[in-house]
Amino acid sequence: MRAGSARLLPVSLALIIVLGTVLASSRARGQSNVQVKAFINVEESGNATVTLVFKSQGEASLSFTLPKFEKYTVCNSYGNFQVKDLPSYAYFYYNSTIVLTPGANGTSMLYICYNFPYASLLSGNQGWFMSPMLVSSPPVQVEVYVRIPNVEVITLEFPRVLSLDRSGYRVYLLTPGERQLIPGRVVIEYKTTKQVQTVNFTKIRLAKFTIESPIYYRSLSERILEIAARAYERLQAISGVSMDHVHFKLYLPMERLGGISALGFVMGEDINAGGRGPIMLNLALIRYAPGYLETTVIHEMIHSFLGRAGVEANDQTRWFHEGLAQYISILVAQEIGINVSDYAGELYNASTALYKYVSGNFSFIQSWPSDPNLISSAYLASFYIVNNISSTFDGEEFIRSLFNAIKSYGKVRTSDDIVNVVNMAAGRNLAPLFRAWGFTGVRDWHGQADSPTTPPGNSAQRQAKFSVVVLFIGILIALITYTLNNRVQRELEVARSRSVFREKESDLALLDFCHVNY
Repeated sequence: MRAGSARLLPVSLALIIVLGTVLASSRARGQSNVQVKAFINVEESGNATVTLVFKSQGEASLSFTLPKFEKYTVCNSYGNFQVKDLPSYAYFYYNSTIVLTPGANGTSMLYICYNFPYASLLSGNQGWFMSPMLVSSPPVQVEVYVRIPNVEVITLEFPRVLSLDRSGYRVYLLTPGERQLIPGRVVIEYKTTKQVQTVNFTKIRLAKFTIESPIYYRSLSERILEIAARAYERLQAISGVSMDHVHFKLYLPMERLGGISALGFVMGEDINAGGRGPIMLNLALIRYAPGYLETTVIHEMIHSFLGRAGVEANDQTRWFHEGLAQYISILVAQEIGINVSDYAGELYNASTALYKYVSGNFSFIQSWPSDPNLISSAYLASFYIVNNISSTFDGEEFIRSLFNAIKSYGKVRTSDDIVNVVNMAAGRNLAPLFRAWGFTGVRDWHGQADSPTTPPGNSAQRQAKFSVVVLFIGILIALITYTLNNRVQRELEVARSRSVFREKESDLALLDFCHVNY
């Protein structure tokens, strides 16, 4: 069993919006007469250069995704052209308007060139390629020519290769309306003829942090270690849990491992062994918008912290793991200065929309669903529950109380165990709330609950204040005892020194007497 994170919802929504815009534009404007080709040349390091070729007979226009952060240039043209970059919902791309005006022969051509880092990700003897986003409005068929060095065998490609040309290009067609593994992209998995060396990077700060990484990704690895070290201090303070060693390992986004839909995971048996790791992180994170890498690193660390605290990884506890990991990762990311407001807002809005859609019935997560179509909803439902309760009971203070409850409770294995520790942390019986969410078999809590007029969380606050007072009194008593002991000790020493001094004075007086009388 894997406990992992799925953070593609905002990206998926963006793609849906972009493609929806494309389709709407297509209906409004009809088909474009522009032919589009993309030539992608991958280097041994995995970086690539991209050349887009737009050709039309007569005047034509279309919108096309061009890179926002990689500078593109017009490397050749025939006829006249205009390119205007407009915002899009895809973080790394403009929705650029391209207008082509023909030359003397009635034809126009435009070549746009740019660099494309990390086109292929490499590890061991394997490679994973994903093209840049190639989406147009109105939608047109795009011929994609891909040339990758050191390929021994292709193990997966989507769409299927159309042909191999003499220059070593594999030719693909991205056709509007046809199913694509990732919309607007060519994806290739392959084995390489050359082995990429794996190295270990280490950082020591409060704990030992290591990461196994292909040698090409040193900067990414160092960034992960820095995020982990900064997050660890906050996680330790919130959870009261310490770990001697936090171990990460980078892996390729192969489809058999969830592709780009799972940005990281920790194996269930590793969680159940006290959160020992390794924490697996998807190398595709190197190509994600800011905030995704940071929250994924923290998210997966939380699975290990929960395992160390005593929350097992199984189908009944999976929602608890995921909901807490989502909620705490946002909390900690904000505390260490990472801007995740957009991601947090989208997650909150989507989870609230799901709550309304299912009329508050989250029974499908009590045992984690095996239906792939329900997984995204399961993550949202998990976040909704944890966010709802935590926000009601003082946020971070509730999470602290929850970890204390988990550690004092022992192993958390079932839904009933989860509800019990949540009740303990809240200081009141929340079993009816869980039953309202569709949970079954959860028992009422018979501990001392707050009165209805008491604001949520005051019980936990009073308990915390009482503990502080008891601690203060204990320290005060110890201090008084220490002071009295020291005073008594000093007085005894003074008393002893005085008696010794008097004895010496008597001896000196006797000697003086003798000397005088000699």
